[in-house]
Amino acid sequence: MRKRWTPDGSLSLIAELLTTRPQLGPVRAGVQNQQPMPLRATGEICNRISALEDQHVIVEGCLRRRFYSRDGEPCWGQVEIWVDSCRLVEQTAESPE
Repeated sequence: MRKRWTPDGSLSLIAELLTTRPQLGPVRAGVQNQQPMPLRATGEICNRISALEDQHVIVEGCLRRRFYSRDGEPCWGQVEIWVDSCRLVEQTAESPE
């Protein structure tokens, strides 16, 4: 998790959400079982996520695809989750964690 100040003076958080990929066929060598998804948050949501670090949380937001370029030429794209809310998962007696 990284925090940084943006040019407008607001605090921004960049973190990753690990999601398990579905098993859709035979296992292939070199395929990762988890897929990291970048999270982006600002303001109070940034503080909330920081306070809940290393805990099970529910994150709600929207997917955005951002494109980057170098010297005016498109180079790559990235999908990010822009976080609107974050809350702690309520643990139950049946929950293994």
